[in-house]
Amino acid sequence: MTEPPFRLKIRIGEMEVELGGKKDEVLSTLDDLDLIVDKVSKAFKAEAASQSPLHVVKKTENLGEQFPKIPRTNQCSEAVTSLLGTEWGKTPRAIGELREGMEANAIFFPKTTLSGVLVWMVKRGVLRRWKDKKRGYLYVLNEQGEP
Repeated sequence: MTEPPFRLKIRIGEMEVELGGKKDEVLSTLDDLDLIVDKVSKAFKAEAASQSPLHVVKKTENLGEQFPKIPRTNQCSEAVTSLLGTEWGKTPRAIGELREGMEANAIFFPKTTLSGVLVWMVKRGVLRRWKDKKRGYLYVLNEQGEP
């Protein structure tokens, strides 16, 4: 039986570094953390200075520009409400977009948990949803459903 991979994410301001591998290898890499953070900082500064779309990593671009900042929470429903309560959330959003928005804010829930919470929130009248032929179910806050 193989040992599951060990992952460690470190977020410093807008930068995030993820280390993965065997636990002892990841922990030994932490000794070089200052060097890693320095290299990542320089890389981000070089990308920002060049303004060339060929050098920008898509996920990094989405994290900084596409998704709103929301407060950290341990409650999936609070994260959904915070996201959909922003200007970004006024546009109907699919489950994948909601999940990406949460991950951009370092809030991680499995897709199964998120889908269950979305159904629960629709049943409670907190959200409205409908099915789009191309994008699947779309969600928005139900402005009239709030007491």
